[in-house]
Amino acid sequence: MNWNDVRYFLAVTRQGGLTAAAREVKASASTVARRIETLEFALKTRLFERRPEGYELTDAGRAMVEKATAIETAMHELEGSFCGHDGSVSGTVRIITVDALAHRLLMPSLPALQEAYPDLSLGVVVNAASFAQLPQRETDIGLRLCRPEQGNYVVRRIGMIAFGLYASSDYLKRYPVREDQLPITGHRLITWGDPLSFLSLPKTLRSWVDSGVANLTVDSMQAQLLAMKAGNGMGVLPCILADKEEGLVRVKPDLCRQEDPIWLIVHEGVRGAKRIRVVCEFLETIVKQGQRALSGGIPNEH
Repeated sequence: MNWNDVRYFLAVTRQGGLTAAAREVKASASTVARRIETLEFALKTRLFERRPEGYELTDAGRAMVEKATAIETAMHELEGSFCGHDGSVSGTVRIITVDALAHRLLMPSLPALQEAYPDLSLGVVVNAASFAQLPQRETDIGLRLCRPEQGNYVVRRIGMIAFGLYASSDYLKRYPVREDQLPITGHRLITWGDPLSFLSLPKTLRSWVDSGVANLTVDSMQAQLLAMKAGNGMGVLPCILADKEEGLVRVKPDLCRQEDPIWLIVHEGVRGAKRIRVVCEFLETIVKQGQRALSGGIPNEH
């Protein structure tokens, strides 16, 4: 049995079809199909049912996934132990984060990393889903706002991020806040939907604003920000995302402020690779340098 055939098997398992799997392994769909057939012939077992909507694992295929994933992890550990010993940093590192950290912290800082390590290839996924819910090899490093509860990861808290209550200045002219203590009452609320429900933000919003009408639910921080700027109501946002937005006002910052950890999460199987260590050090540095903005700074309050 050829290791590359196992790699193609896992790509089809993750993607559910030949075309997407071919993109993952950088081969043609016909090559992927041929390698799957070769693997099935070698094992004398049918691993997939070919259906019009894609490839579906058979019972034998499902039984093989865990063993194949273990092989893949071992290969990446071997690669991590020996690659880059000549002093160079090369290869691909896949990072997943949330939109607030991507837009305000990560993306503006990436040119410096790429200048320092021109042979390093980076992939950035902006996704609110929990890091632990993602396929094992979809990402290498997570810069997240929640700690995974399962999986083989190295997890470290590297900073804090502050959240506040925000609304547009136009909205607050129409619906002023009159309370000097919590909870604030009688406002239209923009709430968080899946996949952001794992965060503590929905509960935080209800502790700050009571008896409100949740007239809009969104599933990303960027959509939340745009909805507030349009005057749809009040909501909770990371201060680093909202404080510099023209037209947005932080409401009662002395009362409505919460800090949550920022977690650096690395798959156990790749943590020894030099390219992973370099990117982790870079992420820790930019979080430390951006801590004042992450902590809220001095807001334009209302």
